[in-house]
Amino acid sequence: MVDRKLRKDTQRTRNRILDALGDLIRREGVDFSLPDLARESGVATATVYRHFDDARELRDEYYLRSVNQLMVQLEGAGADLHGLDLYVEVCRRWVNAVAPWARTGTLIRSSEGFLERARAGNELILRLRGLLGRVLDQLAADGVIPEQNHEYATLLWITLFDERVIVDLTAVLEWDLDEVSARLGRSLLGALSASATPDGSPRAGAGATAT
Repeated sequence: MVDRKLRKDTQRTRNRILDALGDLIRREGVDFSLPDLARESGVATATVYRHFDDARELRDEYYLRSVNQLMVQLEGAGADLHGLDLYVEVCRRWVNAVAPWARTGTLIRSSEGFLERARAGNELILRLRGLLGRVLDQLAADGVIPEQNHEYATLLWITLFDERVIVDLTAVLEWDLDEVSARLGRSLLGALSASATPDGSPRAGAGATAT
């Protein structure tokens, strides 16, 4: 019982520090010290050092936690949904899950590409690619889109729903989250329909434009 309580307390402290990290980065950017973060989170500097070695580990942990929370939301989209209904719900959950940390995510994201991380065996990225692939297969089976090359199609999905895109649409165009998810969802379906041949390979001249 004592060990379990300690583990819960430890996780609660780590989450408190990571929550403060998100606020600090949104306000000040990535140039901060661990004492700065300690003040932001209201814990002792020694406590921050006890949980994290340096700012890089903090940023990595924050992003990992955020993407894992996104996956939990997407995987809970509902066993009773299928095909287009499932796709719409996944798009809605994606935007709602990412919007709170999108600004921070643009500043601390990995420099490696989505497919690069997938081929390197990144477990979380493979989990995300697998989920998106299952949704794409259902859309193709229902005739909503042609059969897709999974690597290209999931890359296209990631590109359109990128954190930077969500920041632009919410902060600059001032769309609400429902409009963002609906428009991005329709745009992705159009792109998938236009960029794939019936056998799932990209059409000649069609390529990813993620930047």
